[in-house]
Amino acid sequence: MNKLTYIDESGISSKIGHSVYVFLYIEFDNYKYISDRVIEIERQLKISHTHWTEMPWKLRLRFAEKIKDLDFEVSAAVYENPILPDAALKYALLEFVRDNDIKNIFIDGKKNKGYEKELRGLFRNKGLSVYIRIIDDKNEPPIRLADFMAGLIRSYISTSNGESIYMFNLLKNKIELHKAKIPD
Repeated sequence: MNKLTYIDESGISSKIGHSVYVFLYIEFDNYKYISDRVIEIERQLKISHTHWTEMPWKLRLRFAEKIKDLDFEVSAAVYENPILPDAALKYALLEFVRDNDIKNIFIDGKKNKGYEKELRGLFRNKGLSVYIRIIDDKNEPPIRLADFMAGLIRSYISTSNGESIYMFNLLKNKIELHKAKIPD
């Protein structure tokens, strides 16, 4: 699998009630093929770009059915009721990088260069050499695939409605879930 790793997260930080935070990385063999297929699927569905929170359930179902045959793998850390999602992200990121020998990371988000620098420092302090870039999902189809999968996993775990159960089961052979906890 390609070690260009696309990272996304999905969740809500809530001090009351139940919340689920999912952090995942997605890997694949062929960047061009995955990118072209995601763009083609979006074109077929008549959407400008995939974004879980902006898609109605019917469209999510159609997207899931179209990606089921793509060659990609997802590894997801699931945190339930995280108090500090930023700490969860940093801890999960370190664990994934250590456990999977990841060298290139592309993170979805609108974070500033300071955040990128902070993550580089975090890895450097742990003796890890990793290329990190924060990217805009509109410019990078694999990150849209990661966003979709993070939204699906969070929805499956937190709501388990019929649609999310169906989609999760459709794609479960691509997903490796890890129940995670931030160490004290």
